[in-house]
Amino acid sequence: MRKVKFLWVFVLLVLAVSAGPSTVGGQEPLPQGDVGAVVTPQPPGVDLQPGVWEFIADNYLSHAAEFPDPNESVKPLRLYLDGQEMLRAGKIDEAVALFRSAVASYPDCRHAHAGLGYALWQRYQQSQAKDDLRAAVQEFILADEIGMKYGRVHYTYLIAIGLGHLKDLAMLDSYFAKALKDGNEPYLTSLDYARGLSLLEDPSAEKWYKKAIALQPQGNVDALAYYAEWLLDQRREAEVLQVLRPDAHIEYLHFLRGVALERLGRTHQARAEYLQYVKYSAFDPAPSRYHIPGSQAQKGIIFDDQIGPLGLGCNGYELLANVIECEAGGESEGGRRAVGWTVRTRVFKGTLAGCVYVNNYSCGDFLSCKYECVITQANQFVYSCGRTPGSTSRHVRYDVYNGYAPDPTTGYCPSGSYQGDACSGSVHCSNGGTNGASNKGPMRFYGTTGTCPTGGQYSCLTSKGKVCGNGGSDHCFYNRP
Repeated sequence: MRKVKFLWVFVLLVLAVSAGPSTVGGQEPLPQGDVGAVVTPQPPGVDLQPGVWEFIADNYLSHAAEFPDPNESVKPLRLYLDGQEMLRAGKIDEAVALFRSAVASYPDCRHAHAGLGYALWQRYQQSQAKDDLRAAVQEFILADEIGMKYGRVHYTYLIAIGLGHLKDLAMLDSYFAKALKDGNEPYLTSLDYARGLSLLEDPSAEKWYKKAIALQPQGNVDALAYYAEWLLDQRREAEVLQVLRPDAHIEYLHFLRGVALERLGRTHQARAEYLQYVKYSAFDPAPSRYHIPGSQAQKGIIFDDQIGPLGLGCNGYELLANVIECEAGGESEGGRRAVGWTVRTRVFKGTLAGCVYVNNYSCGDFLSCKYECVITQANQFVYSCGRTPGSTSRHVRYDVYNGYAPDPTTGYCPSGSYQGDACSGSVHCSNGGTNGASNKGPMRFYGTTGTCPTGGQYSCLTSKGKVCGNGGSDHCFYNRP
């Protein structure tokens, strides 16, 4: 057990190294030297193939979600990264061919099978050919069978969803019996099993939702939300109210309580729940299947069949939820925020022209575009793992993007006031705009002219909705008084 714990502690340290400069206090020092020259030492008790530690030090294979198995060498891992970049560029057939070759050359490499699974899955999404879907699921199962030799599972979600759509209950039960016995993710494995069973309309889904709820990490509400949806779809509204607490801090849970209350005829109480979701729905619209025609209680709520993209200029906001889900889907709310803040810190620090580690200076004026630039830089973040972001990741994305919660790693939030020039040295804004960083950390400045302020003292601008996890005044946007 000590060896396993040590591995995960080390993986987190490698994640910090591969993310570039230190983010202590929500800040990054100006880069020194070439990040490619950083060599991660191999710790005792963690055995990887020769050269793998050095190879993964500067890419997302060092992150916990993609960490190599002890039997994987550098060459197939490099092929995996190359194939993933092909998929992100839309070169699906080329990626399928590359991964088929990788599987033939390295049949015992988990990443080779997983890469082929991703390529076939993406081709299925275009073709809707069941042969592609079944072949993709088979590759993910083969990949996880290799992973389970080392005590880890990785692809439970894709396998569950795929077998659910294929209506293959026997294979679903067989795979998850092994995954629950030999894997390291009892929470995610139980939740994904429940979701696969739900697609098959198997009543035993309820048992596994309840098991997942019992295993949920702190602040993680995905199992609660999916179970509540399942109950609503079963028309068991009274039980939703028993499962979801009225003091939940996740906005979507209030929406689900509202649906249950309104269906039960308790319209006034439903409206009170909906009001806690209205503002949030502009960023995360509600599922249209819960839209009650003619409802006055749901007034102001935006549903996902009513609007197009958010109009944030790019896909960075959506990609941020993907990163959080892919890299920390089985973690606590704080663990997910740590991932989100890693991205956020790069986004705001990278607005300085000439930044070595992250340069999104020319990515457009929209903040979402800067997020997209940072997230999609080659081999830096896992954002296309196939998992659909759940309620927790979407809530964390909302808080991180808008600056409504602190960095959980340090408890950091911008606070107090800042004296000095916000646009010089390591304290800067982007191209004369209002997004930037100071020694107070990543922030948005609000000057009297709407541009980057210079000189003078900057203090909290309370009208911009600043809050922290404790609801206090320790997270501020800055303006010139």
